[in-house]
Amino acid sequence: MVTNSAQIFSLPRNLRGRSIHQNVIPTVCNLKNMLDKLIVINGNEALLKQWEKRSYKAYQIEKIKLAVMFATTTENRIQLIKQHILSGEPNDFGASCIDIYLVAYVAENYQPGKLAFFEYVMKNGITDKSNSAQAIWQVGKGDGTYLGVLNDDGSVKDWGFFEKWINGLGE
Repeated sequence: MVTNSAQIFSLPRNLRGRSIHQNVIPTVCNLKNMLDKLIVINGNEALLKQWEKRSYKAYQIEKIKLAVMFATTTENRIQLIKQHILSGEPNDFGASCIDIYLVAYVAENYQPGKLAFFEYVMKNGITDKSNSAQAIWQVGKGDGTYLGVLNDDGSVKDWGFFEKWINGLGE
C-alpha cells in the first residue's frame, strides 16, 4: 500500500455497500464538459448528447440542477457537486462518479498513475480492453481533478472529502 503523510485511513474496496469492481461502465464524457454544456443549453437536458446524458444521470444532476445552473462561480458549482456526492448513497450514483473513487483506490492502495491503473483494472476483471481502461481512467481522474479531490497522477488530494465519502458524512 502506498503511504501518504496526510493519509490517516485506507480506502476500502467497497464504498458503503458498493463494490468498486462492478458496474464500471466506460464513458468518454467528463463532468466539466457536461456541466458547461448544460449551462449553455439553459438546463434542457434533452439537448444533451447521449454520452453527456450518461454523465448527467451518473451524478444525479437532476436533483441539484437549479442550484448548479445558478451557481455564481465555478468554485461554487464544484462545492455543490462535492456536497451532493457526499450526501448521497454510493449505490445511487452511476459509474462516472465511482470512477473517481476507483482511480483513487488504485493510486493509494497499489501505485499512482495511468499504467498502474490499466494493470489493476485488467488484472481484476473490470475490463479487458485498453480503450475501456482509458475511458475509465480519463473520466475518473478528470472528474476527480476538476472537483479538486485528486492529483494529476490519480492520488488523493483531498483526504477530508474521501473520509466523509467513505464514512457517509455528508456536508
